[in-house]
Amino acid sequence: MSEQLTRSQDLSAHLEENQVVTFFLGDEEFGFDIMSVQEIIRQPTLCRIPMAPDYVEGVANLRGTVLPVIDTRTRFGMRRETDTDGTRVLVLDVDGHKTGLRVDRVRQVTRIQRGEMEAPPAIIRGGGSSEYLKGVAKLEGGKRIIMSLNPHAICKVEIAALAETLAKEGAAADHAPSLARTAGADAGDQSVAQIVSFTLGAEEFAFPMEHVREILRVERPNEVPDTPEYVLGIVTVRGNILPVIDLRILLGLSTLDAEVTATAARARAGFRAWFDAVTAQCQGETARSTATSGLDELRAWHAGFSTASETLMEVVSQIRVAGDKVLRGLQQTHEANRGAREVFGGEVAPHAADVVRLLTEFEGKVKANISEDQRLVVVQSHGTLLALLVDRVREVLNVPKRLIDPPPRLSTADASEVAGVARLEEGKRLIMLLDANNLVQRDALGSLDQQGGVEEQVRRAKEGSAMERGTTDRDGGALLERQFVTFRLADGEYGIPIEQIQEIDRTSKMTKIPKSADYVDGITNLRGEVIPVINARKRFGLPMKEVDEQTRVIILEIDGNKTGLLVDSVRQVLNQAQKDIAAPPASISGGVDRQFISGIGKADNGKRMIVLLDVAKVLKE
Repeated sequence: MSEQLTRSQDLSAHLEENQVVTFFLGDEEFGFDIMSVQEIIRQPTLCRIPMAPDYVEGVANLRGTVLPVIDTRTRFGMRRETDTDGTRVLVLDVDGHKTGLRVDRVRQVTRIQRGEMEAPPAIIRGGGSSEYLKGVAKLEGGKRIIMSLNPHAICKVEIAALAETLAKEGAAADHAPSLARTAGADAGDQSVAQIVSFTLGAEEFAFPMEHVREILRVERPNEVPDTPEYVLGIVTVRGNILPVIDLRILLGLSTLDAEVTATAARARAGFRAWFDAVTAQCQGETARSTATSGLDELRAWHAGFSTASETLMEVVSQIRVAGDKVLRGLQQTHEANRGAREVFGGEVAPHAADVVRLLTEFEGKVKANISEDQRLVVVQSHGTLLALLVDRVREVLNVPKRLIDPPPRLSTADASEVAGVARLEEGKRLIMLLDANNLVQRDALGSLDQQGGVEEQVRRAKEGSAMERGTTDRDGGALLERQFVTFRLADGEYGIPIEQIQEIDRTSKMTKIPKSADYVDGITNLRGEVIPVINARKRFGLPMKEVDEQTRVIILEIDGNKTGLLVDSVRQVLNQAQKDIAAPPASISGGVDRQFISGIGKADNGKRMIVLLDVAKVLKE
């Protein structure tokens, strides 16, 4: 258990970079390690505590848990400011205690490399605030400074002091024991399960802590063709290639962007219907309408929506302002002695049109920005690491095993992916525990490994392990099966014998060689070795294409000479039966000279045709 606790607290400590949730107090930017931040909420309703320190705003009810809220500005000796649309409360978990820190606005989750973090300046190390500051990160060439904070130093005293104050004053007699239970809950109980919880829509799920390897910010994955719908692609994490799986799609839910967009579309449709009805009532000079149901629904929508995306929250703020102007315009229309129609047309209609326009704009921006809320939870399934896309990671919990029930037995479906249901907060909070091994079928994982782990398979092949699987079977001296690495160029798929490939790399900086052939892009430095790089599109006379995230350089070695081949994307390591390789036809279409082709491979029962290349001729000047 202690090992798991250490892992939960320092889940990102072993990484070469830190992920920091950054926020502003005035113009200064601060940050907490992402593993300390449980969630980000709007300013809650607070219960003020008599005789509490001035920096303690009060306590709030956070889904049944008492949450002390501290005004961070006051705590740091800064002037307190009134709440704005950007005001947020960071919910931190420090040694099992939850504390809310009120901040001016949250910026984003920022990745900070180890080399970008420096110790606090010597001049402040002896000051009163030195214990709060862990380090200073200099980003963007020193133009952006982030002060990384120590959550233990900021929060550890306040909780104990506040619990004592609550007990003495009797302001929340029912709450004080709750705080004590949180501080020492199950400290000596060995029958405790540690879980990492996250949300998908309105539901909460979790994985056992021992199955979770790390939590990553979402990056755009490289797409892999011919994979299930729930596979978004692959990402490379410290040399490991991980399939990215949308857990919503896997569990039969709509995607997050589709859900958020649909909710906004319903709000827009409801507002328009209401406004059309109000317009019909206000056509006459003295007609009045006091109905505000459409505005109430709009308010409920934007009050219930929260995101880490500044882009989306800015539009939501503009929608709120436009809605307030619609309400004021209706009041002016109602109060007008005459000319109500003109007042309505001048003070209400333009702002209502703004609401509709901004909601439409919001819907258009969701897909590109909602991923700022999402995270990739890396779990192990059947010995394979999977990156599972979830809406939000919520917290790490110690749950007594007596509160975990076996999964419900459903007559209509097999819920084998659900390992149990945790009942928290007297049953008001239910968390479905997922079994990572039953999320994706083993055969599907094998397919993903074959298609997503091309670089790793090539590496194994060079060590001799992968080559033994099919190239050594002989019948009368003839190979029964050969291995090729297949890649994309334009609309075609091509293959190169795996034994001629040294490795596969992303593109890097290239130096142009004067008076070289036009199909040679230049030379690149590969771990101290200078490698010429041939652009396959230029070599084969195909239309040019910009380099993107999927572009790869295949390092080939012929007669001891290494050369890079720039291709659109690498697809897979393919075991090709010799009987399914045909000689190239006399007439070849598609822009690749016949001299470069050694054969045509037929895969997937002839549905895929793969052009197999004679590498020596491709590289020959």
